[in-house]
Amino acid sequence: MRLLHLVFALVLVVVSASCMDGKFGALGGAACPALGSGDPMQMSFSANAKANGEVRAFVAATKDLMQASVQMELLATTACKNMGRDLGIPDAAMAPKNDDPGASAKAACGALAGQIDWILRQGIQIQVQAQPPACQADFQAKAQCEGQCNVQVDPGQIVAQCEPARLSGYCQGTCEGRCEGRCNGTCNGQCSAVDAQGRCTGTCNGTCTGSCDATCHAKCQGQWQSPKCEGHVQGPSASGECQASCSARASLRAQCTPGQVNVNVGQNVDLAMRLAATLRANLPYLIQAEVGLGKRVLGDVKVVVDVGGRLPKVIGNAGAQAVACVAAAAHASVQASVRINVSVQASASVSGRVGAGTG
Repeated sequence: MRLLHLVFALVLVVVSASCMDGKFGALGGAACPALGSGDPMQMSFSANAKANGEVRAFVAATKDLMQASVQMELLATTACKNMGRDLGIPDAAMAPKNDDPGASAKAACGALAGQIDWILRQGIQIQVQAQPPACQADFQAKAQCEGQCNVQVDPGQIVAQCEPARLSGYCQGTCEGRCEGRCNGTCNGQCSAVDAQGRCTGTCNGTCTGSCDATCHAKCQGQWQSPKCEGHVQGPSASGECQASCSARASLRAQCTPGQVNVNVGQNVDLAMRLAATLRANLPYLIQAEVGLGKRVLGDVKVVVDVGGRLPKVIGNAGAQAVACVAAAAHASVQASVRINVSVQASASVSGRVGAGTG
């Protein structure tokens, strides 16, 4: 039993490392290398900060989806093949006929489902109680992702959104407000020093109209440098697409432990005992694929695919690299969606036949 656990763990490690290898094609990796290697959240796709955050989140979510879909298909295929071999099905009968997404799980689990039908027709009675896998979403990944969705507020936005009375900074031009340093111009109040023409050249206890060599408050005829706002300035909100990608990441990167199964057979005959033994050993992994990596994330899968359809319009003119990566990731997300849906159906065709359906 320990060996089986090790085999399944190695399966997931290998597939994670070779997700792009023959599963999604070299074209996607060439158009967007971030789908093949590295952390998309640490990469730059566009000079536009907001678009860059959106593309990062979507490409990262797609990469997670790709890995989850390949893991799911391979886990389901391995579990069905193991059970098929235990029940006398030759490997050739469980081999896929093409390279379509989900084809290997569909072939292996389809052959197994047929063999289980035959066994049950022999009068074998079996009862299976299944406990689904327990999964914990990766909320840390979600938080880090959402941090990329919110870009830094630029100075122009601070000036535009701050109430004038609460705005301050260095004024490159004429300050028309309170000056914390030396005022060179007209002081509407008391000035500590004036020149021969009566213009203020010192500290103005009031409102200064002229140059200010320190912090100017309220109004600047010119350009604000390093503006600050004493009130609240609402930064650019994360787009719905960016937040959706981040939420999907949390679910797709969840850690799941296999569920438990309890199997009882009504006859003490070789065929019944072999069926019970292989179900006990392999059905938890099939259910983990079906539920933990499949049904549980179907809503998130749809979200990622939908974001891929909307994002080209959202990012606008974000640059060639961003556009290419969004297109490649959108295509990969559709393939991954098909892979998961086909693999879910294949897994359910087995678990449902033995009474371990998960709804």
